[in-house]
Amino acid sequence: MASKATKQQRKNQPSYIYSIISVTLVLFLLGALGAILLNARNLGQQLKENVELTVILEDKLSPEEGKAFEKRLQDRKDVLSARYISKDDAAMEFQEEYGEDYLEVLDFNPLYQSIQLRLQHNDGSAESIKAVKSELEESKLVTEVFYQEVLLEAINKNVRKLGIILGLITAIFLFIAITLIDNTIKLTMYSNRFKIKTMQLVGATRSLITRPFIKTSVINGLICGVLACILLLISIYMLNKNMPFLEMQNDVKHYAFICGSIIIVGIFISWWSTRTAVTKYLKMKLEDLY
Repeated sequence: MASKATKQQRKNQPSYIYSIISVTLVLFLLGALGAILLNARNLGQQLKENVELTVILEDKLSPEEGKAFEKRLQDRKDVLSARYISKDDAAMEFQEEYGEDYLEVLDFNPLYQSIQLRLQHNDGSAESIKAVKSELEESKLVTEVFYQEVLLEAINKNVRKLGIILGLITAIFLFIAITLIDNTIKLTMYSNRFKIKTMQLVGATRSLITRPFIKTSVINGLICGVLACILLLISIYMLNKNMPFLEMQNDVKHYAFICGSIIIVGIFISWWSTRTAVTKYLKMKLEDLY
């Protein structure tokens, strides 16, 4: 008899397994969107860093002076890389690219020595590059500085558009995710409404009734967040392994922030939804529960 009662009691207890699975999947999708945002930002940074400034040096400079100037540019905080190209190197690159040796026709090398300069992504805006260009052109060692202005403008324009679109998608998806998690948890609590009301009718205080449900919801939210993080990290690892051309961001701190945010969101929404649902059923009349 006691065994039957125990089985019946377990049967009447709410099953959180479906709630955990549903919330985990929603949090995983939310984390995946965060990873997409992170890598989209990283892509924009890479595109800006790939815009090169060609610094044409005075023809009278010796290779040693050109390399010394390269070293000075490389030591700047706003410079990502600087590569000195001598006249002979320029001739070799020309021959490799076009397959012709013009030195067989001409008695001199008409190419110039230069430095290929790439700036840090934080200084990749059109205004920053123009400021660096003007500064370099004031140097007596420099003849001219040029870069692909049209390409840079296109990159900045498209990066801004992408940021706005992804921002809107993030806001919409965050609203949908919160709504889905909230409804899932409230649906789980719906099966427990009679237990909540029974505890109230026998004289239990609101805090005594609410405490165990909130404790369980917080633990479930933590479990969902951790599971979602595990799924996200496994997915990123598999993408990096099988699709290396995607060049996924590998900064541990960024993914730690995403995972921490997922866990916090899972715990907070679980706590809020459970508290709201329990309070709702405590305020309802018994006949309204049917």
